[in-house]
Amino acid sequence: MDDLGSGLRLATGGLTLGGRALRALARLAADAAAEPFGAALPTTPEALARPEVIDALLRDHAPEGTPRLPRVRAARLPGTDFESSNCRNFLVEVEFDAASEGEHDAALPRTLYAKLPCDDLGTRVFANAMGFWPLECTFCERVARHIPIRVPKVHAVVRRGGRFVLLLENLHEVPGTTLFINRDMARGTTPERAARVLRSFAEMHAAFHDWPEARREALLPARFNTFTAPEHREATRALNAVAISPALRAAPDLLSERLGETCRLAIRHWDRVLEAWYSGPLTLVHGDSHLGNCFEHPAEDGPRVGMIDFQAVHWSKGMRDVQYFLINSMEPDVLEKHEAELIDGYLEELARHGVRLGREEAFEQYRAFSFQTLMVGVVPLGLGSLTERDETVRAVTRRSAYAVERLGFREWLDQITSSRTSVSTASSSRPSHSA
Repeated sequence: MDDLGSGLRLATGGLTLGGRALRALARLAADAAAEPFGAALPTTPEALARPEVIDALLRDHAPEGTPRLPRVRAARLPGTDFESSNCRNFLVEVEFDAASEGEHDAALPRTLYAKLPCDDLGTRVFANAMGFWPLECTFCERVARHIPIRVPKVHAVVRRGGRFVLLLENLHEVPGTTLFINRDMARGTTPERAARVLRSFAEMHAAFHDWPEARREALLPARFNTFTAPEHREATRALNAVAISPALRAAPDLLSERLGETCRLAIRHWDRVLEAWYSGPLTLVHGDSHLGNCFEHPAEDGPRVGMIDFQAVHWSKGMRDVQYFLINSMEPDVLEKHEAELIDGYLEELARHGVRLGREEAFEQYRAFSFQTLMVGVVPLGLGSLTERDETVRAVTRRSAYAVERLGFREWLDQITSSRTSVSTASSSRPSHSA
């Protein structure tokens, strides 16, 4: 009966996902129809990089509290593009009206970092169906100014139909700043850099720790959470489920049959897994917290870490970001050697900011969330990558597959599905994490 119910829910989820894709495609078609009449947002760098267009965006779509920039006198494309998994990212050089430049205390930007939807139709449909472009726009418009760690300044954000435009601070203009890309993450990072990243995670997680539901909802509504929101929950489950078998066929060197069975078991008990993942207390997490979405910037006490690309931000447990970064961004042998000390450092930094998380509970959460990291590799492997380079997907899948087995996620899953044991107490068969 459980298998029948699970099958029916997966079928429902598949229909929901298909319906969302069709609605997304309809939005894109409506955008294209509106374009000749000037009612659609620009989709190319050339259409965006016009002084009247940039000026209107800065004037009409700056987030609340953003200082008003002077009138844009000129805009041009320097030909600087940036690697992105699902957007078109590039620089726009701008010149401001000289008569009003002196009214601004801060130095005016020489360039703006622009983000537009990518050209690929499949990715555009997928992004709109899953909602991660609307989520990033919401973050930039409402949430970014509340983040205690360094994030890019938001100059303008607008979303219309299936399109969006973001004009952000160009962090390359900030002296001493080092940005990373996904290939840096795929190469693997060092324990020293990982410790700096986790320090920033702790600062951010502590700032939003255990907020009341009403306060969370006012800042970032729960409808954006692709795991728990009613309009996403079954579609996400179906997306994960349908990817498993083709992923095993596509990468038998990375994914074992036992791992496939573990994935199917987790999908079968999806509600129980979600209950364990999202029982409180919650905090705001980045959600795609690998090295490619981090940058280092100078501070009085040494390099500090900021973050970019909040397309998966949501309310969860802070260990979600911790395990996602460590498992994705470090080679397994390096991670195994330094894992305990890195997590202990994160917990110490949390405590310094007034939040206490027990070591045993932290490691259980780390173990439990490892499955989310695995599925980030399994889905593009199984369905054809809509967002990432193949070499990056293979690197993170290899690391996360090893971590899921090493940490005993299957044993954790067996425990929570055979009893009502919570994630914080499901501790038997736990691997040792001595410092």
